[in-house]
This record gives sequence, structure tokens and C-alpha cells, in this order.
Amino acid sequence: MGFHIPVSDYAVERLSLDSKLIPRPTSTYIMQSVETIRRAGIMKDAMLVVDSAATPVNGSIVVCQLNDELRLKRLRLSPVRCLEDLNYPDRNQVMSPESEILGVVTYIINDARKGEFDD
Repeated sequence: MGFHIPVSDYAVERLSLDSKLIPRPTSTYIMQSVETIRRAGIMKDAMLVVDSAATPVNGSIVVCQLNDELRLKRLRLSPVRCLEDLNYPDRNQVMSPESEILGVVTYIINDARKGEFDD
């Protein structure tokens, strides 16, 4: 027993993940999270869509290179431009000339089958 879904009643445009998630293919890449960052809604092994041409704004999750490592941080622009630890927001690192932002996380794709955020 099921429900009738009148599919023919709707003219549905075909969805394309590329067009929705990757508006600038030449500057977009995908990373995989190595840990769960609950405060940012990122589960371990989540796919992170990163746009290296996007302009970060206050509160953006950014990929930066710090001490030769790629790190995820939250950009804070005021009162002082700094990089905030995603797990511990009170731990800020003032941006120095060596701090390099490589891109802005534009989408976080979690595996919903894991149910990690279910309460």
C-alpha cells in the first residue's frame, strides 16, 4: 500500500549537483574532513566543498595553511582579524602575514546514514 504521487503534475527541472554546489569549477575543490567538528556541523569524513575564489566574510569557515598544515578555522574580522578554532571558539589566532587563506568552505556534505547528529 502506498501513496499516489502525481509526478506528471509537476514540471521538475533536472537537478545537477555541479551547478548547485560548484558555480566556479576552476576554483573549486573538495576536501574530506578527518574529524567531527560538531559546532560547525561537520562529521568525520564529510565532504567539504571549497571555493578558492570566494571572498571570505566574518564567520566564514576557511581552509588555511598554518605551520605547513591545512586547517579549518572560522574567520573573524572584528574587533581584530583572527582565525577562530572551530572546536574552541575562545581560542583565537591573530592573523599574521604567514597566515594564508586558501579557500572558503561553501558546502558541507555529511553522510546522513550515520545519524551522528541525532539526539
